[in-house]
Amino acid sequence: MATKTIRTAAIMARVSSDEQAKGYSLGVQEESLTKYCEREGIDIMETVREDHSAKDFNRPAFKQFIQRAKKNKGSIDALLFTSWDRFSRNITESLIMIRELRSIGIEPMAIEQPLDLSVPESKAMLALYLAMPEIDNDRRSIKIRGGVRAALKSGRWCRGAPFGYRNSRDDDNKPIIVPNQDAELVKIAFKLCAEGEQQSEIRRVLQQHGKKMPANTLSNMLRNIMYTGKISVPECDDEPATVVNSIHEPLISETLFYKVQMVLDKGRKRLNKPASQSRRFELPLRGALHCSKCGNMLTGSGSRSHTGKRFFYYHCNKCNAERYRADKVNDKVQGIFDQLRFNMDVGELYEAMIKLKQTEDQSTVAKKRSSAEAEIGKIDARLKRLQTLLMDGALDPKDYHEMRKQCEREKEDLKVLTMKNTSDRLDAKKGLKAAIENLINVGKAYGEANLRQKIAILGSTFPEKIFFDGQNCRTQRINEFLALGLLIDRSLHKTKMGQPIKNIVLSRWVIATGFEPMTVCLEGRCSIQLSYATVILYFNSFHETPQPKTVPI
Repeated sequence: MATKTIRTAAIMARVSSDEQAKGYSLGVQEESLTKYCEREGIDIMETVREDHSAKDFNRPAFKQFIQRAKKNKGSIDALLFTSWDRFSRNITESLIMIRELRSIGIEPMAIEQPLDLSVPESKAMLALYLAMPEIDNDRRSIKIRGGVRAALKSGRWCRGAPFGYRNSRDDDNKPIIVPNQDAELVKIAFKLCAEGEQQSEIRRVLQQHGKKMPANTLSNMLRNIMYTGKISVPECDDEPATVVNSIHEPLISETLFYKVQMVLDKGRKRLNKPASQSRRFELPLRGALHCSKCGNMLTGSGSRSHTGKRFFYYHCNKCNAERYRADKVNDKVQGIFDQLRFNMDVGELYEAMIKLKQTEDQSTVAKKRSSAEAEIGKIDARLKRLQTLLMDGALDPKDYHEMRKQCEREKEDLKVLTMKNTSDRLDAKKGLKAAIENLINVGKAYGEANLRQKIAILGSTFPEKIFFDGQNCRTQRINEFLALGLLIDRSLHKTKMGQPIKNIVLSRWVIATGFEPMTVCLEGRCSIQLSYATVILYFNSFHETPQPKTVPI
């Protein structure tokens, strides 16, 4: 017992969730502490009840007690608890906290393990009382980690269920995860990411479905291979990291997962480049529209009226001479796209050119896929040789693990390449019909597009600067494919001075060199001969999964 006279005290009872399962009780501790105070004539000023682990002092009830004790310094002489493992299971933090408590006049005391801390030799016993619980915690952690790793290696997810799953039990009463009501949202998120959608937009879509997700949570989810029905087992001691087949139901295909990883990796490579300005759906022209007075790029922002409604404007921050309501300019641009109407000749020409190019590329894609599969076979053979050398004692285990890691990385990269070639070819076939429909009705496609698609369509349609003077839009030229496609329309003669679109003024209407219209025969119809690269350039604006990207533009 400490030499200090104890008149008032706070009693603390603590039990963690796993200890509750073993029969520990807050009530039993409180009863023991109360009887001790009655016997010693100590007034109980406060009772601290906790249900948190004692691995540290980041415990809400204890932190609140410390704050109150500092404000009312001198009102409490001691903090009583049954044993030192109720106080803490971390010897380092315990010693620091004991010093902090004593600095505000509070003596920590364990009634079942009394110590007189004014005696120097008592500190040895205190260290023992504090060290034993920490040792017990560490030993328990080792056992738990070993059990978790063994379960992961068997393909069983035994941790908290990730988003889209819930924890359950199988017929043998063993832990398993099963899809829940959020599983469809996981599929939507991966699909949007594979299509190139920004993660901020994906989060907005999820929020529309009633699920608000932090940015970091979404990023981790898109990187988690367990959604493909596999489990990543982390590296441990001499065992390398590995991926095993799981027993839970996958939510997405491996092809989709690796496609998402390619999109994310491309985004990571852009991190070292200057950040582009933020985008809003109300301001799709920001970055494309320029000031007609000084030529500087217009920016955009929103402001609230006295009624609380928010309005958006495009404005020039350089000369401050122009400021236009965003909805007015957006409607003007929508009207321009509504005038872009093509007949079926352009659609059939486009379809014929795409199919021709696909036929030419099939042999190249097949060769690349065959070469990648052959390399994967060589890597598998190499791994078997490494295992043989390891078993024969001719290879050090550490060297083996390093070589195996390198081989696994190479194999994963090749696997991604083969899947990409296959998925690109399938996406091209599925998207061709939709692309032709978008091409024939550009206005509808632009009106229904999301923000990223609108920006892409604008950039491809108007390769030069766009100016708005308050009434009309003006630019130097439009996409060559558009220009020649519009020449097929017989209503061209109705426009003034050869302008192909009514709602926009072209500063100079000259078709670029190499794009002269010429009559050719295509299945009995008349059409024009265009550069394949020009057609692809315009098509890429509409379609989520563009045609083969190896075309030189």
